[in-house]
Amino acid sequence: MNSLIEHTLSAATIGSLALNAWHHAGWPVALKLLSRRADAAATPEPMARSALPSVTVVMPAYNEAAHIAAKLRNLACLDYPRERLTVLIACDGCTDRTAEIARAVLAEPRCAGLQGIVVEYKRNRGKVAILNGTMAMITTEVVALTDVSAMLPPDALLRAAAHFADPMLGAVGGTYRIERPGSAGETKYWQFQLAVKRGEAALGAPLGLHGAFYCVRRSAWRALPADTINDDFIAPLEIFGRGWRVAYDPAIVAIEVESADEALDARRRRRIAAGNAQQVARLSWLLNPRHGAVALAFASGKGLRVIAPFLIAMGVLGSVLLAPGSAIFLGLAAAQLIGLTSAVLGMALGAAAPRLLAVARYILAGHLASAQGVLRYCAGGHRAPWRRALAS
Repeated sequence: MNSLIEHTLSAATIGSLALNAWHHAGWPVALKLLSRRADAAATPEPMARSALPSVTVVMPAYNEAAHIAAKLRNLACLDYPRERLTVLIACDGCTDRTAEIARAVLAEPRCAGLQGIVVEYKRNRGKVAILNGTMAMITTEVVALTDVSAMLPPDALLRAAAHFADPMLGAVGGTYRIERPGSAGETKYWQFQLAVKRGEAALGAPLGLHGAFYCVRRSAWRALPADTINDDFIAPLEIFGRGWRVAYDPAIVAIEVESADEALDARRRRRIAAGNAQQVARLSWLLNPRHGAVALAFASGKGLRVIAPFLIAMGVLGSVLLAPGSAIFLGLAAAQLIGLTSAVLGMALGAAAPRLLAVARYILAGHLASAQGVLRYCAGGHRAPWRRALAS
């Protein structure tokens, strides 16, 4: 191999491996250490009930007949003054009985006193269009955005409202748990994501909030661009960029009750990946060093996540090509090929795969889905108005 080509390939391979190691291991370890401080400082003093802000709970809905009744009954159990609480269900061109069921449940005795509004849009326009249109009608101090399939604890709004005692608080979100994970790999994935979120919160601004449940100060909200993919990331970061503080409270736990099969999980991860690519392009100002630790978090997390699948491919290919002339690259190639073989074997065994192989399969499938999502976004192909998928 030509010396210049070999040196260039070596540098590219080592760089790819180092960046992947930092993204997947180094940065999460650093965030785990930071998360201890975040947990200790996450909970403000409860507010007096007479001082609680008015809240509108907004739920964009598209064909949610399977979950809308349980969600409304869940909201009816929230410990929050009814006179300060409004629930708005925005049906985005639903073709099922979502609106009909919602009105019937709001008329139940258990929902007595709950101010519920059902808005029906005839045409499916997409979640962001629904959010922009709905937010323009709201006058309450705080808006809580939540997924229909995510159940909230009784104190969710009380805890969220306490954060807004800080006049500079623009948004706050809770944590997220799947009631019935589809696989061991999915369980590990969400454990990893929640640990990252706690660490990011210790830096002063979590990079996005879980779409299952987050609250914004109405005066801090601005309409989102119509093509926004992951509103729960873009909206909080734009609020942060306008000078507001964004908080994360891990004691508010939203429970996702919709089970994710492999097809739904793959769609979700492709969508998240496309959203990550959009975020890096749209929020590139966050990479400015003046944002300090937040810039580092954005680069180490979202930035590297966009290119992680391609870094992995470069690391494997480079190691294999350089292995014949280097014991170090031979070892690196062997380790990576063992990992890939484990993942492929896990795919072949399916549900019968041992836990370790199932996790390896999930990781590989996730990176493949991420690569598809990024490439699709770069090609301008991510334009579907609405896809039901789990929170980002």
